[in-house]
Amino acid sequence: MAESNGRSRASQRSSDPFGVPRRTPSANASRYTWDTNATSYLPALQVKGASEEDNLHPLEEEEYDPRSFDIVAPLEQGQGPKAYSLEDRSDLLFSKEHMRSILEDPRLLGDFSRFLSRSRPGSVALLRYYLSTEKAVRAIRYANSVIANLGTLDGHDFAEGDASNMDTVNRTLQEKHDAAFETLAIEELPRFITDVWVDIVSLSMRRKIMGSMPTDLRDASEGLAEVFCLSDPSRHDNPIILASDEFHRTTQYGMEYAIGRNCRFLQGPRTNPFSVQRIRERLKAGQEHIETFLNYRRDGSPFMNLLLCAPLLDSKGKVRYYLGAQVDVSGLVKDCTKMDGLRRIVEDEQQGIDRKDQAPKSSLECCQALGEMLDTSELEVVRRHGGAIHQMRDHDGNGQDANWNTPYLVIEDDLTPQPSPQATPAVLDMSSQPGSTPKPASSPSNGRLAGVYEHYLLVRPSSNLQILFASPSLRVPGMLQSPLLSRVGGSGRVRDQIGQALNEGQGVTARVRWITSTRRKSSPEAEQRGRFRWLHCTPLRGVNGTIGIWMVVVLDDESTSKAPSLYAESVYQGQQQQQQQQQQQQHWV
Repeated sequence: MAESNGRSRASQRSSDPFGVPRRTPSANASRYTWDTNATSYLPALQVKGASEEDNLHPLEEEEYDPRSFDIVAPLEQGQGPKAYSLEDRSDLLFSKEHMRSILEDPRLLGDFSRFLSRSRPGSVALLRYYLSTEKAVRAIRYANSVIANLGTLDGHDFAEGDASNMDTVNRTLQEKHDAAFETLAIEELPRFITDVWVDIVSLSMRRKIMGSMPTDLRDASEGLAEVFCLSDPSRHDNPIILASDEFHRTTQYGMEYAIGRNCRFLQGPRTNPFSVQRIRERLKAGQEHIETFLNYRRDGSPFMNLLLCAPLLDSKGKVRYYLGAQVDVSGLVKDCTKMDGLRRIVEDEQQGIDRKDQAPKSSLECCQALGEMLDTSELEVVRRHGGAIHQMRDHDGNGQDANWNTPYLVIEDDLTPQPSPQATPAVLDMSSQPGSTPKPASSPSNGRLAGVYEHYLLVRPSSNLQILFASPSLRVPGMLQSPLLSRVGGSGRVRDQIGQALNEGQGVTARVRWITSTRRKSSPEAEQRGRFRWLHCTPLRGVNGTIGIWMVVVLDDESTSKAPSLYAESVYQGQQQQQQQQQQQQHWV
């Protein structure tokens, strides 16, 4: 009954001249499913009808001049939007420019490299090779920019003449660089695009089959999971022997024309020849293949075809037929779905921006471009040695200097240690109370600069981080020779994080619960003792670069300015032990 009612509504909707036009399903097509709520966003796979930007809507009465003859809004000379061309967008989609936009963007390069590692592991070496050659090319470009800035020296003949024509050129390197880049663009970029869009198509197909396709995407997903053909490789030219109704409707080629022909009749002037070659090679090898490439309907209009070719094997493993499954994904191309690099190029074209004019020219720009290509080990060398000549300073024999520009580690109680993005970080609260908010350290502008070093400790970089020296204000009985972490209350995880960071030679700034007595108990109440203080730990290195001591500056927390003194704190601890059976734990705030 429900099915008959559904068919009745479908026929009414198809025959209603004022309703939304809908095609009548073929006998072999899947029956319609009805509106359900989608649980996630799905892009339109296809482009249907005129675009909104074409502004082809008939004018309303209040929109036109009664004396005019306009039916739709006229376009003024030279002000109309550039007509969208799927062929042009297809060329751009598979272009070297698109490949370059991916390789030059760290996030997109990460997506591309993960795709290669997962699906094309044999091509990871090719990507590494290209990046190495790109680094070398940028290094030469930087060297040439430095040469171009060489001036003349009075009294020295060797410094005379124009140095701008002394560019270093390595043609062999450039040829290898260009060949690696071209291979990535021709072979790996189309596979990457297909891999991204296969996920979208798979989800759309699942939604359609399960009846959960959003209403507004029904027409934009027409024919999904219904466009198939079957070819026979045992016959000359591997002709199509079977095809679905949706295949004929999508391609506009009738049964009389399509059956008995090889499907190459779908190719056209802008079809990617490398895509055709890949399909041919995989079919010849009897392997499954997925390709995204431009095809043409019988009227000459293009559509972007995501094609699956799969061999059909008999019981003996012999290939008997090939299955072709097509999905029109022209809408994904137009919207640049999941292709941020392509979208950036399109936006630049629309705004008249030419990125080629923004190529690095000055020595600083070339240096920055080279720095972007350095790996972590190379960056570490630069960190240790960079600028040493210009700073005129002594270096130790191991090339290590006095903690040059080393970022401090910022620890918060609820997070794992993370390096600060700046040499002087905005420090995070690492107290043991959950939900505590980060608070900055005291600023020198608060007039208390003279009191910054009122409290400090000098700690040996040993496994137990032994306190060797302390400021007079902290030289209380039992302080010296005691472990630093025995003075840190609160969460044990916080102590572990501080200890790990210091043992690794990483500077730390932290907000902790500072206690004076080391006779701690393991009870939760004992863990919450202490007043909040800031610790700022800096390594002091010896002649060989090894850390000889940690300088630990201790600051009272501004939010606990009314906290009791050290003596009062010990008195409170004794009182607390007597009252812990009668009242709940109290916290210093």
